Parts: sequence; C-alpha cells; structure tokens
Amino acid sequence: MHPVSQAESSGVLIHPLFLGMRGCPGRCVYCDQDKLSGSSGYDLEESVARVREFVRHHPEREKQVAFYGGTFTAWERDSREKLLRGVSEVCDARTSFRISTHPLYVSEEILAWCKNWNIRTIELGIQDFNPEVLALSGRGYSGQEALEAAYRVKKQGFELGIQLMPGLPGWSEASLEENRRILAELKPDLLRLYPLIVIRGTALEQLFNSGEYFPLSLEEAITQCADYYPVARRAGFRIIKLGIPSNIDPAEIAGGPWHPAFGELVKAELAARKVLAIDPQEQAVTLSRDEIRLLKAHGGAALQKVQDWFEQHS
Repeated sequence: MHPVSQAESSGVLIHPLFLGMRGCPGRCVYCDQDKLSGSSGYDLEESVARVREFVRHHPEREKQVAFYGGTFTAWERDSREKLLRGVSEVCDARTSFRISTHPLYVSEEILAWCKNWNIRTIELGIQDFNPEVLALSGRGYSGQEALEAAYRVKKQGFELGIQLMPGLPGWSEASLEENRRILAELKPDLLRLYPLIVIRGTALEQLFNSGEYFPLSLEEAITQCADYYPVARRAGFRIIKLGIPSNIDPAEIAGGPWHPAFGELVKAELAARKVLAIDPQEQAVTLSRDEIRLLKAHGGAALQKVQDWFEQHS
C-alpha cells in the first residue's frame, strides 16, 4: 500500500498512484515495476476514491496527485485521459498533477498536452547520462537525447525532476563524474536516487548469477548517493528520494544495496562527513538532534566511523 500522502521539503503534499508497466516502450534489464511497488496496478474507481479523501482532508494545502511507474506519456492517450478526467473531478483548485515518464516521450506536442491537463511536475526516468551505461541497460536513448529532453521540459516551465540509478551495468568513476557535472549545469528542481538492486526474474538477475554483473555494496551505494548532496546544494535542487520503495518483498531481491531505511543511512553518512570535515584541534561542529540520532541509528556504524577517525588523528 502507498501512503495516503507524503510531504516534500517544499511543503507540497503528494498523493502517489502507481500505474505498473503501463506505456513502457520496452523492458529494461533491471525492471519489474509490480514487484517494486508491491502492487499489480491500479483500479480507477479505487484511485478516484482515495484521491477524493486526500483532497477532502487537505483543503488548504498545495497538493499533487502523482502518477508513478510505467511511461505515462507513452500510454495510449484515451487511457491516460480517462484516468486524468476521473481524478480531476474530485480535485480542488489547489491540486495539480505530477507524472513520471521516459525521455523519448516529452515532445513539444506532448508537453502542450500536459499543460492542458494541469500537469505541473514532470520527472524523467533518465537513470544515467552516460551513453555506454544507457546502452547496457537497454534504455533506448543516448545521453544527449536524455539531456535534450530535460532541457525541453524545463524550457516549457514545468518543475523538472530527474531520476538516476547508481550502480547500472558499465558504471565507472568517469560516468559518475559525468552525471554530477551534467546535473550541476542542468539545475533540475528535483532529484531521486535509486541505487540498482537485482530483482528476481529480470534479465539483470541472469547477468548477476553468471558473474557478468556485480551490484554495488551497501557502503558504495551510500557513498555515491551522499556525493550528490554537495552538487545539489551548489546547483540549488532538492534530493527528494533515496532508495527504492521499502514496500518491495525482500524475498524478491536477489542482490544489491537494498535497505528498508536506506535514506537514513545516507543522511547518517552526511552527518559523519560534517564532523570529519573539521580540524579537531582548531574547530568545533554543531549537530542537530536529528543528526545525532542518525549517527547512533542502525547499529551506530556512522558514529563508529567518526570515532575511528578521531582515534587515528588524535
């Protein structure tokens, strides 16, 4: 089950509706949307009823109904308009829509259609900007095409979200640096980071079992995600999600850096880095209560890292 609503750091309430594989032009080597969500799709009447309650309970708040999963703008037009029409009937003036879609399906014509249907935020599932990494994952577009799509969305005045997937086949330190450089120049509004996990029944599981693919360790995934925070701070965008949804059945995971509280592990790493950045002989650091809690959480691994460092440098 998805939560009734969730709040972004911007204060906008989000009500997610998961659409499964609808509209997807192909199957990427790593993907099984239904297993990721713990759901087999959506029911229109149930979705409308849930949105009605969401809107009724938050009349004074800015809100978005978010359509996740699949490729929204590649889904047949009649089907997506039927869904939007049904949901729109129970929305108020403070409610807009957010969609997640594929970089090849945001033409000028599609973006004009999006504006007519009160879609304010478009998240692009780019996964990586490096062309070799994209090719190995079966994404069907180049890094340049992905970047052009992002700029097109931004130019038309939508709130732009980017979704990246650390740990894809063929990644390298160079590809990581390329992603960070592009984000610094692009300056999207939002970023999601989904370190790649190996889901049972996917083509990626076959590569994993044959030894052709090696997933990130949990520590590598934490480090790579934490490295995006300085980029976000300098470029002025928000990182709004870390790790895949926690409602996946762990039995469906064959390998990779999955943790039910992955986001907290990354934030604990950031708190540790804040301490380790000072000169203990000359500086002091102030931590919030939340940062102290994070350092101590999940077995205190981040706190141990700090203690080990101070012991080595004292």
